[in-house]
Amino acid sequence: MLSLVIATLFMFLSATQSFSAESQKLDSVRIGYSSISSSRIALWAADEAGFFKKQGLAAEVIVTPGITGTQALIAGELQMYLGGVDSAALAASRGSDLVVLATAEPIEYKLIAQPGLKSAKDLKGKKVIVDRIGGTSYYISLQLLEKVGLKSGDVDLLQVGGGGNQRVAAFTSGLAVALVTATDRFEQLKIPYSVIADAKDLQIKGNSYLTTRKFRDQNRDVVLRTVRALVQGRRWMKDPKNRSQVLKIYSRYMPSSDPAFMDHMYRRNVEPVPVYPYTNVDDLRIFLSYLSEANPTLKNLKLADFVDNSYLKRIEQEGGN
Repeated sequence: MLSLVIATLFMFLSATQSFSAESQKLDSVRIGYSSISSSRIALWAADEAGFFKKQGLAAEVIVTPGITGTQALIAGELQMYLGGVDSAALAASRGSDLVVLATAEPIEYKLIAQPGLKSAKDLKGKKVIVDRIGGTSYYISLQLLEKVGLKSGDVDLLQVGGGGNQRVAAFTSGLAVALVTATDRFEQLKIPYSVIADAKDLQIKGNSYLTTRKFRDQNRDVVLRTVRALVQGRRWMKDPKNRSQVLKIYSRYMPSSDPAFMDHMYRRNVEPVPVYPYTNVDDLRIFLSYLSEANPTLKNLKLADFVDNSYLKRIEQEGGN
């Protein structure tokens, strides 16, 4: 009996040591992202479906809002950050060693209007809500207005801060006739609206996967495996046979009992995205040109140094594996 207990204990200790040794082989990587949004599904899929672990990574995926995330990345508290490429470019133009490894998705913003308004001419002389004058949505607003033939002076840009819910409330109260925003809240709350212009049609750059040049240069294999896991997660989520699992992942981060809303998020953020999320330097240059008037240091940013598509190119050449 005693020998049986000893044997069982030995097997338990051996298994524990084996598990511990296996865990120690995983390289730790902390990945921050700026906010909970339906467009984050590719990152969540890579994590939840186990692709980071398959690449030998112990990934910690955490929400790190706005400028806090960029600062944490620069300080070395994060190894990668999914955040706004505009703020990263501005930081890089001022001396930070940030680099773009991939562009996660085109920005989700749309220029939407009250249901009775159908064209740009209906907006002339009226109020259009933006997040913050001088912020990202402001410059996106200028591009969207330009797309439909309007200049900034043709409308009255109204700043409403405090978050998306406040802007939705201002819109529904009739404070303005149009709003530049993502439409998730409108779909979830079933608030009627009409679309005047879509930022996706302009290929406006939204959130990008960022790291520091120092971390990239000192940990090239970890960076390669991290980007490979992201690519594999994207391929997995785009496979129609995994749709139900993708929706389950969505439900953990953005709970909803409305099948129509879940279908909206899937169609909007899964079906159209590329498996290999390259950063188009020409598109990025156009986007940043709208910000350079207020931020002249951007004119000195060398995009060839700021954008690094080499990891995606290698992974694609290897078939994504």
